[in-house]
Amino acid sequence: MYEEMTIERSILYIDQHHVDTFKILAKKLDPHSDSIKKSEFNQLDSWIIVFNIWLLLQPDDDLIIKTDEASLYYTANVLIYNALKDDTYFQNLKERTSATPELFYLTSLYLARGLYGWIVYVLKKYQLQDLIKRKNNRGYFDVLNGTAEEIQIFIENQAQFVKAAVKELRETASFTQMIKKCCDAAYFYYTDQYLPSLIQDRKAK
Repeated sequence: MYEEMTIERSILYIDQHHVDTFKILAKKLDPHSDSIKKSEFNQLDSWIIVFNIWLLLQPDDDLIIKTDEASLYYTANVLIYNALKDDTYFQNLKERTSATPELFYLTSLYLARGLYGWIVYVLKKYQLQDLIKRKNNRGYFDVLNGTAEEIQIFIENQAQFVKAAVKELRETASFTQMIKKCCDAAYFYYTDQYLPSLIQDRKAK
């Protein structure tokens, strides 16, 4: 599914080289992508989330969030991605001079799954469980291609979630705790699983 990433799938203004670089990493690290292959989201939505998180780890000069029509509908995305890029643990990882492209990619996988868990946690905490059950035949990021009724329901759902998420972000540290946990887990996986397998592959050659 990572092959379906395009410039249009980004929440940021990006160039084609960002897409190409991401696809190269995704192909290289495909054996390590189980967390996405088992994701509760549909596959395409999962990869779009990973892609956008990975973009936020790129140099700040590249980080300009879109203000197009779609961003007016996906208010939850803008809220969450802003909270993510402003998070201290996320920034510490981004500024780590020893961080490799592979570490950034693996962290994006872990954070995508962590975000899903946090979203479900917020929905349950603020008694919005019905939003979890509301399934749509279209993927989350393709809702705007739906009917007027589907889009209206989507907008209402977004507003309910954003209200709850803003409260959660202001009053608790659950989001930051989730980010730290995911960043730590990604780093441990990188050092305990990825690097040893990379060394073994090099020796085999």
